[in-house]
Amino acid sequence: MESRPLESRPSAQEDVQSRLRAALTRTSTHLSDRGAGAPLLLFVFALALRLIYAWELRESPFFDAPVVDAKTFLEQALAIAGGELWGGSEPFWQPPGYIYFLASLCWLFPDSYFVSVRVAQAIIGSLSCLLVVRLADRAFGSRRLALGTGAAAAAYAGLVQFEAELLAVGLEVFLYLLLLDRILHALTARDDRSWLVAGLVGGLAAISRPNILLFLALLVPWVARLRPEQHKAEQNAGHRATVQPAGRAATLRPLFFSGLGLMAVVLSVTVRNVVVGGDVVLISANGGINFHIGNNAEQDRTVAIPPGMAWEEMVTEPVRAGVTLPSQRSAYFYRKALAYIADQPGDYAALMARKLYQFWSGPELKRNQDVYYARRHSQLLSWLLWDRVISFPFGIVGPLALAGLVLTWHRRESALRLLRLFSLSYMASVLLFFVTARYRVPAIPVLLIFAAWTCRQLIIDWRSGRYRSLVVLGGAVAALMVVLNLPVATVPDDDAQLHFDLGEVYLRKGEYKRSARHSLAALELTSGQYNYARHNLAVAYFHLGRHPDAVLEGQRAVEQNPRRADTRVLLGRAYGAIDQPRQAAAQFERALQLKAGSGMAHYYYGRLLYRSGRHEQAITHLAAARAQSPQDFRISYELARCHQRLGQLDKALALFEASRQIEERADVINAIGAVHFQRGDLPIAREFFKRALVVESKNLEAGVNLGLVDLQDGRVAAAVQQLERMAAMYPNSKLALRTLSVAYEAGGNDAGAARVQRKLSSILNGGMNQ
Repeated sequence: MESRPLESRPSAQEDVQSRLRAALTRTSTHLSDRGAGAPLLLFVFALALRLIYAWELRESPFFDAPVVDAKTFLEQALAIAGGELWGGSEPFWQPPGYIYFLASLCWLFPDSYFVSVRVAQAIIGSLSCLLVVRLADRAFGSRRLALGTGAAAAAYAGLVQFEAELLAVGLEVFLYLLLLDRILHALTARDDRSWLVAGLVGGLAAISRPNILLFLALLVPWVARLRPEQHKAEQNAGHRATVQPAGRAATLRPLFFSGLGLMAVVLSVTVRNVVVGGDVVLISANGGINFHIGNNAEQDRTVAIPPGMAWEEMVTEPVRAGVTLPSQRSAYFYRKALAYIADQPGDYAALMARKLYQFWSGPELKRNQDVYYARRHSQLLSWLLWDRVISFPFGIVGPLALAGLVLTWHRRESALRLLRLFSLSYMASVLLFFVTARYRVPAIPVLLIFAAWTCRQLIIDWRSGRYRSLVVLGGAVAALMVVLNLPVATVPDDDAQLHFDLGEVYLRKGEYKRSARHSLAALELTSGQYNYARHNLAVAYFHLGRHPDAVLEGQRAVEQNPRRADTRVLLGRAYGAIDQPRQAAAQFERALQLKAGSGMAHYYYGRLLYRSGRHEQAITHLAAARAQSPQDFRISYELARCHQRLGQLDKALALFEASRQIEERADVINAIGAVHFQRGDLPIAREFFKRALVVESKNLEAGVNLGLVDLQDGRVAAAVQQLERMAAMYPNSKLALRTLSVAYEAGGNDAGAARVQRKLSSILNGGMNQ
């Protein structure tokens, strides 16, 4: 059978890209043909704002170094794009919809996903603005007002900002709006396919964020009640001849087909969780812990817990109680939260009232990252998002939307009733857990419609001279603005988690001085109690060569968190750097007691043993590390060196070759040549040494070894010439000078050998080394 060409996968990617471009072109042409100039301009306006913001965001350290959930999403997406299509071997911890969306973009654009994801999400966000126009047009019956609402959505700071993050928010917003649009279409189309499509969209929304399930559950009685009302209204309008009887079957058919579409998507995730993960989890297993975070006597503390010791202790609480399955761990936290609600109903009622106020108050509440920090890297966002007297924009949108909900309460139009149901049910789904800016944003597009309704009513009252109504409504909105803008947004400089995240990101980027500065700031803001920040500070000090400081901070980190294995590994490396091998070994051994499968601990312990000459013990640990990371070049290479030291040349050669398959580097090519040299295969060894010098022309060991091969082969003149070249290149290298001295002696050049020996003695006495 003929093998497939290596270019087959890129061709598939290019084909998908060309199809996407063609689809966008057809859509643009379709809009133009229908005279959709205003929506097209709105789309361009929304897209321009989002692309400008994404362009400015390049200056943020988080642009190509996501943290917390965004980091987790990207890691999972890259694994899926790399071929792990089932997304791991456990039930999904987080809803998988966005993760697979992200994975598809990582697969299509493997070299530029940080840019392509943001461009794709900008396009989706701009399409969401067009859906806002459609929904507002159905609600108002006014195209102009609907376009104004769409423009407000286009420029709304929270939408612009979160659509540029590697988070599910932009996709959630689009799917929620598309779901509402498809439901309204199905109500008028009256065909089974429309309800099936609505159900499919609802399923996609649910596996992106399950909050929507509350709305979908409430939609069932709403549709069941609405269908007879529609039938009666049509009969009263004189359409008896065309209206079918509103029997139970006619009412249940929409529910059946929409439910069919919903279950087709949701149950596919459930089946995957059962088959792959071995546990019955509907969508994801993080619902229980999120419910507990938002419903306990210390809710402010649990919501604010950053990644670190406290978070790990909370997450592993069910495991310590003997609960192991993900579904059972989630149920454990649900039971714990429900017990609090049952035991302290008064406190819970006060908590819900506070969460209700938080939902409608102006400031953007942080979760993981402070949204106001992004203003530092974007002039556009600085114009669209601020907190001075009024928290703009929600400090204005919220009061207007609340007033709009009240004003439209008596309206019976299907569009308004559906939008009200969505707004209130989505708000309730957030209040059931906890309120943050990230979770409030998906409600914004629909709330903008109700805010626009209030603005419309104020204009009508003004133009018609109904000043009393204008004063009452305007006064109510103004009072709400005062009350809802009383809270003040947090200051990013005082955010310990932000400093920790910056320290973490700068570690990844190799900017260790900046990392140390931010880690110190996080420690100062928490009175030294931010253990993960202290660990990062120790890592930064280690890479800065401040090994005694790394030992000191590592010891402090271990005292605070004695069960963190990677801190033990770091401390062991720091001890090794200050030549305290016994203390280093003790830390590596303790790390392996805490985490027996730690490849990192095995690797660094193996290196320590190798340097101590304990090669057989080193092999045990390096082999264990290689089992964890078979594609790690350095592990395979150092394991091969151990076998080489023990004279196990066949094993050494196989491992060196395996290292070379991972990465073509001069040191491993030189090592392969050295093994052949040890075997006496001089011609083969010479070729490998030459190859190493092609890869890295100034490689000292390969250059010296090439001279040694010539010397061993009796080619003394060639050996001297080669070694003189290396000595000139590395004039202070003891290795090059010693080997050159031997070559001079072999060629009978005693004066040259004596001269080199004098220089070598001078270097040794002066402490110079290469």
